[in-house]
Amino acid sequence: MEHLVTDNLLKYFTQYALTEGSTSALSIDGLKNLLQKEFAQYLKDSFSLDNIIKMLDKDNDGRVSFDEFVMIIKRITGTGQ
Repeated sequence: MEHLVTDNLLKYFTQYALTEGSTSALSIDGLKNLLQKEFAQYLKDSFSLDNIIKMLDKDNDGRVSFDEFVMIIKRITGTGQ
């Protein structure tokens, strides 16, 4: 089951990254766009997406790798730390 979830996340990530000319990273704006369109049901009024992105963008490059993306999804869906 987890494999299916990971495949779907990779599909979303790659789809949005390709619009930015990459397959390995999303810009912060691209990430926000993806989350607002595909995961809007998990974004709450009190939710601080910017703080979570800053915390999980470990290398502070303003871009989000697939691994960082998965950590963000786990955080906003309540399935991870």
